[in-house]
Amino acid sequence: MNMLKHLASLLLMFVLAACGGGGGAPGASGFSPAAPGGPTAPGALNATKLVLALSDTNLANTGAGKVTATATATSDGGQVVAAVPVTFAVDNNAVFSVSGANTDVGGTVSASISTGADKSNRVVTVTAISGNLTATAAFAVSGAKLTGVPVPAIVAPASTGNRVDFKLIDANSNAMALQAVSVQAGSLPIVTGVTDTNGAFSYSYTAPAAAGTLDVVATAGGVSTTQTVQVQASGSANIPPAIGPVRSASVSANPSVVSTNTVATNNRIEIRALFVGANNAPIKNVRVRFDLAGDAASVGGSFSTADNTVYSDANGIATTSYIPGSRSSPTDGVTVRACYGLNDFASCSTAPSSTSTSITVASDPLAVTIGSNEKVYIGTADLTFQRRFVVLVVDASGAAKENVQIKPSIDIDRYYKGEMVRIGGSWVPGYIGLDPVTNIAKAVAVVPPACFNEDINRNGVLEAGEDLNGNGSLEPRKSDVAVSMVGGSLTNASGIAVVQIEYPKNLATWARVKILVSATGVSGTEGRTTWTEILPAPGVDFTAVTAPAFIYSPYGQDIFDAQLMPYVGAPGGAPCSSPR
Repeated sequence: MNMLKHLASLLLMFVLAACGGGGGAPGASGFSPAAPGGPTAPGALNATKLVLALSDTNLANTGAGKVTATATATSDGGQVVAAVPVTFAVDNNAVFSVSGANTDVGGTVSASISTGADKSNRVVTVTAISGNLTATAAFAVSGAKLTGVPVPAIVAPASTGNRVDFKLIDANSNAMALQAVSVQAGSLPIVTGVTDTNGAFSYSYTAPAAAGTLDVVATAGGVSTTQTVQVQASGSANIPPAIGPVRSASVSANPSVVSTNTVATNNRIEIRALFVGANNAPIKNVRVRFDLAGDAASVGGSFSTADNTVYSDANGIATTSYIPGSRSSPTDGVTVRACYGLNDFASCSTAPSSTSTSITVASDPLAVTIGSNEKVYIGTADLTFQRRFVVLVVDASGAAKENVQIKPSIDIDRYYKGEMVRIGGSWVPGYIGLDPVTNIAKAVAVVPPACFNEDINRNGVLEAGEDLNGNGSLEPRKSDVAVSMVGGSLTNASGIAVVQIEYPKNLATWARVKILVSATGVSGTEGRTTWTEILPAPGVDFTAVTAPAFIYSPYGQDIFDAQLMPYVGAPGGAPCSSPR
């Protein structure tokens, strides 16, 4: 019996020791995180693996988008580990900001990455480092586009003064200035330089002595283009006629307002002619000559391609630049005409067909601003919503400018799919799903998927590759939202004009619009301004007991994958390819 008591006493001592008895610093028996890959206390979680995931593998060089890089630290068994220090690094001129220095309770830490000042096409590598653990991932920066126009497209052997005009733009069609350019043409010397403030670079060359073709290859902004020039004694026998008929021809100007030129400036407007045939197929080799249709207002100016014939490319596009002189014009006082034909013609007076657009050449330095309030108005017969915007125009000193004509336009750049569900007394985008615990149906809020406007070039023509969801039409329709002026298109004595947009009630919350206003006589970049918003509805509609008019997206409700899980992804993702 004494022996049993003695053994029991010893056992009790061991138990007390195991429980932390016998003193020591408070918490000495607790666990503390170890350095990744390093030693750790018995039983403590040690980060032995670092995983890096990117929110997208492609980032458009618009300057607005970002890629989120998320690093996750886990143990050997796959359990996430908190408080692990992680640092990030990026290359190729990208920039980033981090959510923190250590992983959170979910074992993650993230970095928000943008293109920075560099808008060239390139691959950016992201690296996450924690102790001796390293993880990498990469995404592409894209959107830069390089185009070229041979002037002329047919040159005589050994002739001089020939050139190819190149233009470099970003995903927003904005000029990419001061970008390095390299041009190589056959055995001719390589020429390097930089784009000017308009994103332009002109390559001048002497034609080879032998007849044939000359491929002029230019590289800038991480993208290349090849322009083929015909070297021959005369005629254009080596450029075959275009195969028609031309079903749709259009010409556009970007921007539509440009300031006059002085000795120190090089202002210009990019002119783009588009030709499509049957089934919206682009037509190559359409002969195009650009002119001012008689220049009724005697404004003058010139084209970068002069009187030379320009040939449409594989995309059915022919381009040139209009370079104004020193004279300004009335509103839309300059007509830019594209004369065209399937075969060669000598001048616009003998051209089989033509199409035109109007532009404004301004000289008075002004600035224009657009703004709004929180109100949504009810339209005619209670069928539409209206939003109103104030446009304010001032001169160089900030004084209000009266009698300036305002020209508004609107573009629907994104639309959304999904439906509204009622959660906590409010209507929000979501779906009805089963609670995994109670197996009872409940409303779940989601972020509805955003889809890009299918009419990529905004010409109102359904072209090959544009009908992403396969429903036989372009979405959204241009007519889904209308823009107009309230009380006239001229600014009043306070330099103010009012713009209004109107849309059917069921479209509210399901489309994003960009409103562009241009002021006649406004020079430089300040003569145009934009306002972007998702079409709103009155606040009372979101808290009403009855369902709002916009309960279902008119563009479809297919926002789930095969497992009926809510869609999470970048704009233009999988649900956008569904017609539902």
